[in-house]
Amino acid sequence: MNSKEISVIINMGEKQKALKTVKGRRLKELISDAGIDFAFPCGGNGRCGKCIVTFVSGAPEPGTADKNFLGEQLLSEGKRVLCRCVLDRDCVVDLSGASFSNEEKMAAETVLVNETESSDECENFGIAVDIGTTTVAAALVGLKKGKEETVVLDTKAVVNHQRRYGADVISRIEASADKDTGREMKELIRGDIKSLIEKLCEDNRVKELSRIVLSGNTTMLYLLQGYDATPLGVYPYTTDKTGFGEMMLSGTRSIILPGISAFVGADIVSGLYFLGIPKGQQKALFVDLGTNGEMASYDGTDIFVTSTAAGPVFEGGGISCGMASVPGAICHVTIEGENVSCETIEGAEAIGLCGTGVIEAVAELRRNGLIDSDGLLAEKYFEDGYKLCSKADGGSIVVTQKDVRNVQLAKAAINAGMETILAGKTPDIIYIGGGFGTGINERKIRGIKLFSQNYCDNINVVGNSSLKGAVKYLENALLGKEDGERQKIQRIVQSAKEVVLAGEDGFDEKYIDALSF
Repeated sequence: MNSKEISVIINMGEKQKALKTVKGRRLKELISDAGIDFAFPCGGNGRCGKCIVTFVSGAPEPGTADKNFLGEQLLSEGKRVLCRCVLDRDCVVDLSGASFSNEEKMAAETVLVNETESSDECENFGIAVDIGTTTVAAALVGLKKGKEETVVLDTKAVVNHQRRYGADVISRIEASADKDTGREMKELIRGDIKSLIEKLCEDNRVKELSRIVLSGNTTMLYLLQGYDATPLGVYPYTTDKTGFGEMMLSGTRSIILPGISAFVGADIVSGLYFLGIPKGQQKALFVDLGTNGEMASYDGTDIFVTSTAAGPVFEGGGISCGMASVPGAICHVTIEGENVSCETIEGAEAIGLCGTGVIEAVAELRRNGLIDSDGLLAEKYFEDGYKLCSKADGGSIVVTQKDVRNVQLAKAAINAGMETILAGKTPDIIYIGGGFGTGINERKIRGIKLFSQNYCDNINVVGNSSLKGAVKYLENALLGKEDGERQKIQRIVQSAKEVVLAGEDGFDEKYIDALSF
């Protein structure tokens, strides 16, 4: 063996891979070149400390990121921040227990399936796809034989494998500035969509599709089409490719639904279309709670849209024990005195907190008087955080003062954005879209004043409205009514007026007021 060559054995649960590399190589680059998929929430920039792995042997000397995010105990156990690891000796690395190692099982909101129908009863098929930053969801739709009627036959979802370049759109925009990385991101998302199409068709014995309809935020659709996404991430956040698009996927004509701006994308337009907004004189507010809190307000006459930087809190990011919505992620929390009850996805052993778990934990701590109106944890928990439960490995899942502050910042951004876009008007109904909105206990939202107390009785959770809008468009296309539906969507886009919060008088004051619990 060359004196500079080292042996690296990667353990991935029941699988193992033996690799050769040279001293001084980053572990992140090595596993990427070896085809080992791994998510880097901050894009591998060493900002979040979430990509923690265990060196069974041959751990490199701790670097700055390791010391910043890991205590002496964890360092002594061989824990290291993967994206910062520089290999300097033969080693064995265990990825199986990493925070993001089980993202392939990530839960995703889709649409209801008619389980009494089968593809044998249909003669024309299409697939609707929602490209989310976190997950990609798809639905197979069929036109019933001899009838003017469609049916949703099946749905599936996969993790968006672009997550290896960051959990949020800004990280991915930055990563895509490198042309080779941009091409890789395009191939990753196309591969995810192709896998969904193949699986849906195979499981339902469908040999041919007549149409695919795609929705998603502006960044995801740019990366899908291989466009330069960098202008979306820098002021003045320009975009000139938000109209209806068309491409071929898996040999099928694919329609891309239009967006409005860099941060108000086709996912919001699709949601408005699904909800039938504008709808008469009914005043409505539609909010998609995610990394970018996108929202639209209809005041009975005009549609106003905006986006506010809520950060990744609603998806479990930026939280000490935060994680994606995978089995074992705490999704619901109830605190009664000294008793803490935690519910996890699929009832699995608790391993972290997803978005709904984070928000409910903070709301419960506030309800029990353990967080004051300024967002300060009780002195007893201020330094080490409030323990929710223990993990199987002996560690603890806690809510820290920093976590509470991040929730404050996120909910203040959403609250101030809503108050600005509503401009003093009270909506008759509020629609909450996205996976977070589906899982949250609306009663507990009130505890953190995410919404004004005047609105809380009018909340309607609508789930993945982006996918549902794509399904609605596809159904009409299969029925031969595509032209009319296209006109409806174009009217939404053309009539929408974007509100740039940074330029709105009073937004900063609303934001500061909304920080309080």
